[in-house]
Amino acid sequence: MEELIEQAKKGDKEAFTQLIISIEYDLYKIAKMRLYCEDDINDAVQETIIQTFKSIKKIKHPEYFKTWVIKVLINNCNKIYKKNKKIKNVEYNEETIQDLYSIDGEKSIENLDFFILIKDLSYKERLSLILYYLENLTTKEISKILKESEGATRSRISRTKNKLKEKYEGGEYNGRYRKEDKEHVS
Repeated sequence: MEELIEQAKKGDKEAFTQLIISIEYDLYKIAKMRLYCEDDINDAVQETIIQTFKSIKKIKHPEYFKTWVIKVLINNCNKIYKKNKKIKNVEYNEETIQDLYSIDGEKSIENLDFFILIKDLSYKERLSLILYYLENLTTKEISKILKESEGATRSRISRTKNKLKEKYEGGEYNGRYRKEDKEHVS
């Protein structure tokens, strides 16, 4: 991936397209967490692609490409969300959850339990867990995306996991612990 990023930085449009194709599903999924209207979701993703294409030459650390793109996407989603006063929050119900993974059948079944588990959480709690568990970003990367301290991010993830443990007896996440979490639990 870093080789593609370097090529894209030099103006290779095909390399940039391959990069975007590799993360487009993740971009859609993250935008869907903030925006309900498909047109708004597509606008946010499209604007993100345009902005990253124009600015890719500025990226200093290719290993953080995906983190950088997600940060741009979240900023675009927040702008659209604020602009649309009529859309107060995503109606996060069973239908919305099914829609999140209707694109890729196998992933749909694999992660459906996770989305049902987090459906009642706030936007920031859901986003933090999705970035941490599904996108496998570190708390440092998530804190950069959310423009907050790493401690605040770590604390939110921990509080949210405890909240879910209390709500769902036993605290078992259907085998969705990350490797690092298992080491801390043992």
